[in-house]
Amino acid sequence: MNNFRYRLARLFAGRTGVDALGRTFTWIALILMLVTMITHSNIAYLLAMACIIYSVWRMFSKNYQKRYFENQMFLQKTAKIRGFFMRLTPNIRNSFAKARYEMDQRRTYKIFKCPSCKQKLRVPRGRGKIQVTCNRCRTQFIKKV
Repeated sequence: MNNFRYRLARLFAGRTGVDALGRTFTWIALILMLVTMITHSNIAYLLAMACIIYSVWRMFSKNYQKRYFENQMFLQKTAKIRGFFMRLTPNIRNSFAKARYEMDQRRTYKIFKCPSCKQKLRVPRGRGKIQVTCNRCRTQFIKKV
């Protein structure tokens, strides 16, 4: 295993490696491959192959300066788009975390709404019929949990 790592390190010595532009072309190639699987389009397949070849060529290029400037130009041109997705990602992540938290809560608690103010309330499961007092409006009612 160490011999493989050593050979891989020697192969990439003096080369530019993976950058944002190369990753983007790889993702575009993956999407085009999926389109090819659905539509059986030769054009989509050729474009996907061209994207992969360009991405690999960028990784193995020894011209650091030119690849660096290409990547910087790409990052400048796509800054607004990437910013939009960066702001969107935490919202998606938070909504999944919130859904997972609510599912965990439903295993141990019975969750229902107050009949008068619609406040969400939770009560531990397995207590039978109990009298519940809403924290917000102080309404008392009986629920089976």
